[in-house]
Amino acid sequence: MFKTDDRLIQICLGICYFIAAMYAMINFFNPDYLINRYGSLEATDTNRWFLGWYGMMNFGFVAGLIYMGYKGLDRAFFTYAVPLAILFLIWGIGGQMSVPENEQNWTAVGFFVIQLVAIVIARARAFGMNVDFTKAENMWGTNDKLCQTILWLGLITQAFFVVSYFINPDQLITDTPGLELNDASQRFALGVMFFSLAWTIALLYQLRTGYSMSLIVTGLITSIMFFAVFLNFAAMGTTTLNGEGNALLATAIIGNFVGSLILFFRLQGNH
Repeated sequence: MFKTDDRLIQICLGICYFIAAMYAMINFFNPDYLINRYGSLEATDTNRWFLGWYGMMNFGFVAGLIYMGYKGLDRAFFTYAVPLAILFLIWGIGGQMSVPENEQNWTAVGFFVIQLVAIVIARARAFGMNVDFTKAENMWGTNDKLCQTILWLGLITQAFFVVSYFINPDQLITDTPGLELNDASQRFALGVMFFSLAWTIALLYQLRTGYSMSLIVTGLITSIMFFAVFLNFAAMGTTTLNGEGNALLATAIIGNFVGSLILFFRLQGNH
């Protein structure tokens, strides 16, 4: 598994898989389970929407781990996983410290600590503590102009969402129909920005060292799920409110879906 005989690496990545898969299934299929266990969360559509978002991102993470399980360890995957684990540990600690002591629940933070330790150990055992910035022969590691363009657009989009958050942290909430602006939704929006920040770091790394199929698979599964949910909301007529919707988010979801499909089918033949 992972094309390595190192049992510690296998165990650590297995732990990461278990935690990510657990939260993916709970967040996406049963968000009320978490809502009932956190006093700071109310049973609102806004909280369920954000928990579903987190669940889909976790499903993508799981897909990347499964791909590495078959194809072997990928250095680039850790440039996404390690920053994401650090950012979400910070997010979890900050979230609990922002609510009254009687409403605090440190269970998720405990899992974040375990996941961070496991992913760092796996990275260190597999590649050492050094970070390899060896430049690829071609930009993004491919001479396919269409793929290069899509990867550039992906980097620009993720960086744009990060910058937009710092300009207006509430924009995602206020521009999306049906979402309520409150303390919980603002914390969730911060977590969404952390996802984008981790992707920006990973894409910058791939810009120099070459694309990563494990990350392309991660993005593909995530984008498929977002697109399916978007179509479901569209069928129910809930993507707009009073004739207005979040056109930027809709464009990003559709663009990510189409771009991820193109990247996967044009590049997977090389692996």
